[in-house]
Amino acid sequence: MQPREEYEKWLKNPFLSAEEKEYLKSISQDEAAIEELFHQDLTFGTGGMRGIIGVGTNRINRYQVAKATQAFAAHLIKKAGGRVRKPVAVGYDTRRMSAEFAETALRVLLGNGIGVARFRGPRPVPQMSYVIRELDLAGGILITASHNPKEYNGYKVYSSYGGQLVPEDMEDIMFEFKKIKEFNQVHPYVGHLRLSSILNTIGISLDERFQKAVCRAAVNEEFHRQLGIVYSPLHGTGAVCVPQVLEKRGFSNVWTVQAQMEPDPDFSTVRVPNPEDHSALSMAIQLAKEKQADMVLATDPDCDRVGVAFRNEAGEYISLTGNQIGALLIDYIVRFRKDMPPHPVMIQTVVTGGLGKKIAQEAGLEVQEVLTGFKYIGQRMTEFEQADLPEEQKKHFVFGYEESYGCLSAGHARDKDGANACMLLAEMEGFYRQEGTCALERLSEIYRQYGYFSDQVENIAFTGIEGMKEMGEVMERVRKAGCSSLGGRKALMIDFEKTQETGLPQENALKFLLEDGSFAALRPSGTEPKLKMYFSCRGASMEQAQQLCEQLKEELMAVSGIQK
Repeated sequence: MQPREEYEKWLKNPFLSAEEKEYLKSISQDEAAIEELFHQDLTFGTGGMRGIIGVGTNRINRYQVAKATQAFAAHLIKKAGGRVRKPVAVGYDTRRMSAEFAETALRVLLGNGIGVARFRGPRPVPQMSYVIRELDLAGGILITASHNPKEYNGYKVYSSYGGQLVPEDMEDIMFEFKKIKEFNQVHPYVGHLRLSSILNTIGISLDERFQKAVCRAAVNEEFHRQLGIVYSPLHGTGAVCVPQVLEKRGFSNVWTVQAQMEPDPDFSTVRVPNPEDHSALSMAIQLAKEKQADMVLATDPDCDRVGVAFRNEAGEYISLTGNQIGALLIDYIVRFRKDMPPHPVMIQTVVTGGLGKKIAQEAGLEVQEVLTGFKYIGQRMTEFEQADLPEEQKKHFVFGYEESYGCLSAGHARDKDGANACMLLAEMEGFYRQEGTCALERLSEIYRQYGYFSDQVENIAFTGIEGMKEMGEVMERVRKAGCSSLGGRKALMIDFEKTQETGLPQENALKFLLEDGSFAALRPSGTEPKLKMYFSCRGASMEQAQQLCEQLKEELMAVSGIQK
C-alpha cells in the first residue's frame, strides 16, 4: 500500500465529512502523519477489527465500517448461494461513534438486499449472541472495542450460531475486503423510505428473555440473598442487564456506582475501562467500603468481561485475576451443580492458567484447549451440539473461560457473558456466606488441595510501523532460540504456527510447557499493538510459584531481546 497514493484517493472519498477532508488537507505536507494513517488497512484479529477512531485506512471510521460490512454481505450472499433470507442483527456499545458506525453498517446491509434487525439502544456482547440464536438470524455485527481505551472503536462479526466468526470465515471476509479498491464498490442503502419503516427492531421483550436465559444458568437456589453487592458497568452496556439479572435472582442489597451507570464515551472516571486493571474498580470499592458490602463486581463496556473483589475479614477488598475467577467458578460448579450432564467438558484457551484445568480433571471432566479468543470456545460448543452422535454419546459443555476475565457456563450464548459471570459469582459468594465461609477462604482451600498457582501477564506495547516490525522480530528471535529449558527445568516448545503438531488453526504464538504443567507463552495481541507474555507457574507455596514466574519472565525477556 502506497500511503501518499491512498491519501490522494481519500481526499475524494464520498464517505468523508467536510471536517474530515479539512483535516486531511491540513496534513498534506506531513509525510510521517500520512504514512501512519495510510500505510496499512485494518485487519481482523482475535476479537474482530479494532483501531483508533480517525481518518485513513489504518484507522476505524465510517468508510472502514462500510467496507467491512460490504465484505461481510458478500460472504453471506456466497454462503446462501444468492439471496440471504434471514436478517442480520446490528448492535453497538456506548463508545464514541458507535451509533453512527452501526447505522453505516445497517445501510450497507440493506443496500445489498439483506434485512436488518437493530437493537433499540446500546446492548452487550452476550445479548447479541443470544438474540442471533433466539431469532434464528443470519449473523450479527456489533460495534464495540470491548475494554480498549477511549480512542478506540471496533467491529465484531457473528455467525448464525451466535459465535464470533472463526478464521476460515474471516479469511473469506478479508478476501472480499481486500477486493474493494474504490469507494463505489460499497453499496449503502440510499432509498427515500424512512429507515424505521424497513427495519426490524429488537425490542424490550428480548431484553427480558435474555435476562431470564442468564438466570437459568444458576447452579443452586440455596444462597444468602441479603449479600451486599456493589456493581459498576464502567459506563458501558452492563447497566441494561446486570442489575436486572441480580434482582431476578433475588439479591436485594445491590448498590450501583451512579457516576459510572451513565454512558460516557470518554470513560472519564477510570484510567481504562478494563476490569483486568484493578484500578478500574476503585470507585466501586470506595462505595463498597461505605456500604460494608461483601463484594464488588464490574464489567467492561460491552459486558463480556467481569472483574471482582471480595471483602476479607480485615475489611479489605481483594481483587482476583481472571484465572482465579475461572478456577473458583469451575470448582463451585463441579461441587454443587446437581444436573451435571453425561460426558461433561470444560473448555479453556491455551494461555489460560493450569488451576481450573486441574480442578475440572480431578472432578472427572474432560478439558479441551483452544486458541486464544472466545470464538474458539463458542465454535467447540457448537461442534458438540451438532455432532452426529446419539444423544447419550454427545459431549456436553459445562464451562468455558479464558485468563482475560471472560467466561460462560451455559448454552444461551456463544460468547463470554459478563452478566452470567456476575450472577454466578454473587450466587457462589452468597452460598459460601450462608455456609459460614467465603470465596476467599475457598480459594485458599483450593490452593492447599491442588497446589499453588501464580498467573501473570506482561504486556509490551509497540507503536507505529517500526514497532510492528520489531514485534515480528521478537517472535522470530524466540522461535529460533527454542528455549529447551526455562527456570532450570526442561521445556517443550509448542509452535502454534505448526498446525500439524497442535491440531489447532494456525496462530503466531509460542508456548513453553514445563514438566510440572507450568508454562510461559507469548503472542502478538489480536486487537492491540502489543506483545503479550503469559506465565502460569505451580509451586509448593505461593511464594515459590511467584518466584518461578519471575524467573521465567526474566529468562524469556532476555531471549526476546526486549528492554524493559
